[in-house]
Amino acid sequence: MNAGTVREKFLAYNAARQVETRRYDGFANELKYFHRAKPLSPSLKVLDVGCGPGLFTEFIIEQGVEGQGVDIDPALVSAAKTRIDQRGGKGRFLVGRVEQLPYQDRVFDICVANSILEHASDWQATLEEVTRVLKPGGLLVFYTTNRLHPFQNEVNGFPFYPWIPSRLKTPILAIIMKRRPDMVNYTTLPAIHWFTYEQLRKFLDRLGYTVSTRLDLVEPSDLKGWKAAARPVLRLLRGFGAARYLYYFYSRDVSVYAIKRPA
Repeated sequence: MNAGTVREKFLAYNAARQVETRRYDGFANELKYFHRAKPLSPSLKVLDVGCGPGLFTEFIIEQGVEGQGVDIDPALVSAAKTRIDQRGGKGRFLVGRVEQLPYQDRVFDICVANSILEHASDWQATLEEVTRVLKPGGLLVFYTTNRLHPFQNEVNGFPFYPWIPSRLKTPILAIIMKRRPDMVNYTTLPAIHWFTYEQLRKFLDRLGYTVSTRLDLVEPSDLKGWKAAARPVLRLLRGFGAARYLYYFYSRDVSVYAIKRPA
């Protein structure tokens, strides 16, 4: 499959995904964790890092805050601008690399990076850049790959991929990119990093953050259906370090809610 065809399929995939994921139930559910970490108000400025076609940026603008987005792909940024314009929203989108954000220091109250770190060429520089543009007391929220969980959505149809040693992931991914680009949704920037909670917590602590995970913010009433059975063990999972690893293995992604400490 030539590069032009792969690119066409990538854009087609994202166009279909715009419709598929426009269901805001997931965003609305996630919003309660934002509020628990840092209540939203109309005065806040939010940056969607790696915004893609702008789905979450649009959603956050609809909550009454000022939303902006940045992405490396000009076509996706154009799609985001078109969507906001068609719906009469007010949002600003820029083309830029997440390792070199095109913003001044301490501009935003909240920075969100959904499934970005695993794709970034330099994930440490990405977090350092986000820290630079975030105000003291600001909230950083991101979701990324979990090295401990055996299943994932980054390489389709490849269970236990996160457990493969890094030295083997590189040649395997090269073969997939060449022969089965559909397995990585036709992207030219597949996931190359896999994280643990502790790895990211330690790095963020050095950057000056107080770090929480979804486990720290979830309330018993959030656990519904079959998950309600876990309510009695919630305190145990939070209170004992070893027990937390049960959650880390269970969670499909690494979810982080970090407050930037005042200088």
